Amino acid sequence: MLLSYATSGSPTDEALVFLHGLGAQKKQITSVLDQLTGYSLVAPDLPGHGESRGFDPASYSFDFFADQVIALMDHLGIKQCHLGGLSMGSAISLNIALRYPKRCKSLVLNRPSWLDSGKPPHLELVAKSGELEQSALEELPGFQSLLASNPLVAKSITGVYGRCDPAVLTKMWESQPFSTLESLSTITEPALVMSSPQDDLHPQGVASKIASSLSNSQLIDLPARYYEPEAYKKVLNQHLSKFLK
Repeated sequence: MLLSYATSGSPTDEALVFLHGLGAQKKQITSVLDQLTGYSLVAPDLPGHGESRGFDPASYSFDFFADQVIALMDHLGIKQCHLGGLSMGSAISLNIALRYPKRCKSLVLNRPSWLDSGKPPHLELVAKSGELEQSALEELPGFQSLLASNPLVAKSITGVYGRCDPAVLTKMWESQPFSTLESLSTITEPALVMSSPQDDLHPQGVASKIASSLSNSQLIDLPARYYEPEAYKKVLNQHLSKFLK
């Protein structure tokens, strides 16, 4: 089964394959990277998300998601690409760089949220949204606490309802993207790692640890995604365009 995907730019340009976050869809990528020129953008709906339904929930894992991205690249005739992603998409990108190193020219890791283990505590509420009705989720003490301290982030969690197979939220939260942080030092391709403040779902400390574990990376702080969305988008595109050149 092939992933649903969107493309922009000329097919003759170098490819940038960019992967969305947990509970999102390809529009999360295409709506932000709409200023990019000189590259052919490929943004898929990952298994269980958007229009990429029908996959066996038992198969959901970082290895499986990475394999599906590689299958899509093969289908499109992309032997090697610039590879990136947001949150879960960053973790999948690292998985691919480790398991399929010849397929990756560079890495763009935006607001990564996984390190080298499953069940990151800052994403537990997202996983719970795959098990509970929205009304029950909103009654949880953890959700109420986040709503009081960072309402925009709390409200973003409820946005996953209806956008994906509920099983994917828990299964991917539990999955381990790579074995150890030390293994990331074997990735020699240049990497741009970006973080954003006031974001409980994507702690800046995660981005910092990943950047320091990679052998050839730069770490950039973006404006606050939830509180300065237009500035965030502008600065992200600026840094991405500069990095890809």
